[in-house]
Amino acid sequence: MKNDAVKILVKNQKGGVGKSLIAFWLAHGLTLENKTVLLLTSDSQDNIPTFAGKSKEAKEMSKGLESWIINGIGDMLELRKNLDYIPLKTLNIRQEDSFKFKNFIEIMSKKVDYIVIDASPVLELDDIFIECADKIIIPTFLDEVTTTGIFNFMKKIGLNKIKAIMPNRTHHTRLERIYYSELFSAFEHTNIILTVPIKHSAEIAKLINTGKTLWETKIKILDPVRSEFKKVLEVIK
Repeated sequence: MKNDAVKILVKNQKGGVGKSLIAFWLAHGLTLENKTVLLLTSDSQDNIPTFAGKSKEAKEMSKGLESWIINGIGDMLELRKNLDYIPLKTLNIRQEDSFKFKNFIEIMSKKVDYIVIDASPVLELDDIFIECADKIIIPTFLDEVTTTGIFNFMKKIGLNKIKAIMPNRTHHTRLERIYYSELFSAFEHTNIILTVPIKHSAEIAKLINTGKTLWETKIKILDPVRSEFKKVLEVIK
């Protein structure tokens, strides 16, 4: 009998930190060992198909995550081999319908090896995402607001589920180094991985523009970024 899928939540309360891109690249990375992955998003911007070079196909999707939750059926987009994607197509989910998300996850857990959730705050689903998750990855900026948000989030849910913090879109400023040191000191003696900051770069922008992932290029300058993603993949497997 197949084991239930490992459920991975990529979350930060602050927008713009790269949750969707990181969720997609991690999900694709998981498939490279011949594992099946379902990628979900509650982000209304729905950028993942663009990151995957599948924006044209995504426009044909009309029944998203809310349809799967309520009716048990909907649209699904294949982003890569063994990687399927379901977006949230509405901004409003009734609270009574949101509770059905657990049933949906239980059903899909029997069909795939991993479920990756790109979570933007949706009032009715946010706490359920956290409850369902086995492991949590936190992309972050290195600034006061986002760093404080991480500590507040951890006070709310504890440390057990959190596996990695990924500083992203950084510029190696003095202030960023200060906040990185603060995070390093806080988690130095825990099992939480703090990755080396991922610098905002022209090479990453080019991958995004061409619909390719980190695993579909051999550009040497991106080797350090690949190395940090591999560290995170090891703790979410």
